[in-house]
Amino acid sequence: MSIRLAAILLFLSTVFILISCTSSRWVVTDRYAIDTSQDPEVLSENKVLLLDREATIDNPLMSFSVHSVVEKEYIQRVRAERTIQQYRPRWAFMALALTGASFAAVAANSSAIMPSVSGNQKIALNVTAGILAIFSVTNLQPVGDPIFTGETELMRRSGTEIRYDTLRTINRNSEFISSLYVTFQEDTVYSRNHFPVQNGRVELNLAAITDGMDESVDGESILTVIVGFNDTSNLYRVRADTFLKPYIHITTPVAVLRNAPVVNDLNVITEVGAGSSLELMGDGPGDWFRVRFGGSEVFITRNSGEIEWFSEVSSGSPDIFEFEEIPFGQVDVETSVPILKRNNPNDRAIILTNGFAEGAYFRQYLDRDHRLFEFYMRYALQLANDQIYVIEIDSDETWKDELRSVAAMDSTGNLFVYFSGYATLTEEGRMYIDFAEEPVGDGLITGLIFDEFERLNPYSVYLFGDFQFTIPQSNGILVPLRTAYTFALQETANRLLRRIPNSVIVFSNRPGQTSSIYTGAGMENKRHHIFNYYWADALKKRNTRMSAIIRHLENNVDYTSRRLHDRPQEILAYGNFTLNIID
Repeated sequence: MSIRLAAILLFLSTVFILISCTSSRWVVTDRYAIDTSQDPEVLSENKVLLLDREATIDNPLMSFSVHSVVEKEYIQRVRAERTIQQYRPRWAFMALALTGASFAAVAANSSAIMPSVSGNQKIALNVTAGILAIFSVTNLQPVGDPIFTGETELMRRSGTEIRYDTLRTINRNSEFISSLYVTFQEDTVYSRNHFPVQNGRVELNLAAITDGMDESVDGESILTVIVGFNDTSNLYRVRADTFLKPYIHITTPVAVLRNAPVVNDLNVITEVGAGSSLELMGDGPGDWFRVRFGGSEVFITRNSGEIEWFSEVSSGSPDIFEFEEIPFGQVDVETSVPILKRNNPNDRAIILTNGFAEGAYFRQYLDRDHRLFEFYMRYALQLANDQIYVIEIDSDETWKDELRSVAAMDSTGNLFVYFSGYATLTEEGRMYIDFAEEPVGDGLITGLIFDEFERLNPYSVYLFGDFQFTIPQSNGILVPLRTAYTFALQETANRLLRRIPNSVIVFSNRPGQTSSIYTGAGMENKRHHIFNYYWADALKKRNTRMSAIIRHLENNVDYTSRRLHDRPQEILAYGNFTLNIID
């Protein structure tokens, strides 16, 4: 009997081991689920004007539409979902329980363990064996995560939730908004009140608003748009760079576009005039901007213009005034030069300049001015190539040796000097060469340079100076001169006149003024500085006496500068005006 019972227990255990067990149960998945089976209660309904489309570079319009905002109250309930779970036996517990059950069964139904068992003991042992056998197969361990069947059920009510439904409405009847304002830097730049909303839509052109603003707008500028409707208002902050592009607005008479950020005659692409606008691509190295021209990325110096922000959609395509490349010889003063005198082997012409020194700002057409002076020396005054010297002044000492190498003239020839570039004047009446010396002492002009002029022993000296003048402040920053420093030019001229009385000195402009180029609006571009153009024009018209040349310059230089650039440019002349360049 005992053996049979133990075999039965072992068989049942084996069956439970081989058969997998699953069960299902309901699990709470959401304690505050919306009960969509019941219609919500509508608490309120309002109409508002909301932003429909933001302004972009391609479309700078902000679009607003009328929307209905409905406030609804929904009932919340506890949501439960049915799951299925797989189980397997707990092996250690099963082995221990079955061992105990077998021991109790054998003890109750045989004398192998206990010699004599009373009736009550037998019952107790059999019950114990059965309980242990049941526990061995019912105490199971879950396998993996429960599997959700997708069967859900909403149970008891747990609360309520307020939701807002926003729907665009198209109302062909006119409605009125209470206000529409655009502010910039605390100033109202646009306002409109009580105007009809056609077909439920309002559009605001931000680019058109910024075009009419006097304030400076850059990429980081913030415009505040306030829209009022039905006693409600919405505020939007819009950065200017989301709907505007940066452009370089050319402020100099001529700006040179180059294919590399270096000043070189070989990398010039074209020239554009004042008023042109070029799309800014970004910063270049040093003092350069990267701009777009004709679909390509080119370079332009920073001092050529100012950054402005505007939209092509609103303002149209930017203006570009491009100057056609003109070779030397096609400007009126570069051709048909009269022969004014025969060659004098003792005549000398010197071009002195620091306009190309390291650190000097680029002066448009300066090299062409030099070529014009050399052209007139060679053909109008008939100087040979070895009688013309071009000396570039910089911090190197080699230019001084070049000046000392100019052949003497034995007091029978004229010395023609064109001196250009940058100079510093002081209140003490001194003139210094920038990028070559410090403003201390007498300086190189009245010292070394005038010493060499005196060494050459010319019959007369004709010095034409075309400078941009500056003075140093106490902190070392260079600023434009005031007219009070005219005394420095007069004192410089007097020092030359004391050495060589038969001299005349002409400066292209007063201190504090700019030596401008002959370029204006449209296509009026003579490709020279105004002073040099009219100096050559005077010789072309056979004005050879200095009084006539100076009068021609006085009549035309200042007038042309005011006409083209709206700023004065008055020449200064010192010395013997009776000299004649053909003597």
